[in-house]
Amino acid sequence: MEMIKVIARSSRLSQLQVKEVFEKFPEVPYTVLFTESFGDKNLGLSLLNGEAPDDMFTRELDLALIEGKADIAIHSAKDLPAQVHPELEVIALYEAFDKTDALVSRDHIHLVDLPAGSTVGTSSPLRKEGIMQLRPDLKIVGIRGCIEDRVKQVRDGRIDCAIVATCALKRLGMESEITEILPFPVHPMQGRLAITARKGRSDLKQLFAKGSIL
Repeated sequence: MEMIKVIARSSRLSQLQVKEVFEKFPEVPYTVLFTESFGDKNLGLSLLNGEAPDDMFTRELDLALIEGKADIAIHSAKDLPAQVHPELEVIALYEAFDKTDALVSRDHIHLVDLPAGSTVGTSSPLRKEGIMQLRPDLKIVGIRGCIEDRVKQVRDGRIDCAIVATCALKRLGMESEITEILPFPVHPMQGRLAITARKGRSDLKQLFAKGSIL
């Protein structure tokens, strides 16, 4: 079997996601190029006010596929744009083992007990809406960066709490940071992993079909 060239974002979470995918396919040889995406390089862009481009987390990975520098890219499925690049397609999609959101808070204070005006960090309009429905007296602040950085902002006292995908915390071995699981709806792709490739690569689609829900 030929070596599969993989590209993925360089965060520790992304590295673990690549490992998680290939644990399903121990017989497949692969090499990985980890890179920063446009979103990783531009942490000042807010996802809350619509200024971020749709492909901010996939642009560099897409280009690597188009230029033939990689065979597949592995993504958090919710990072994919609504319409993938016209030369590419999603060839596999793996179900999430946890689809919930978690509250990470200082001193593990539950949402209902947070003082009015407490700051809640998130980069998601959907999460902002969920919090505002439950606690309209809290202050939403935009945060960016990897999961570890977001949790650190809470622990350092820069914000009072943050909303984080539970599956991300579990993948990183950070379950102890979870204060509680939140009860509101989440992104439909929450926790799922996706593989993209150039269109027409039926060989790759067949290779990674095991467990795919496509």
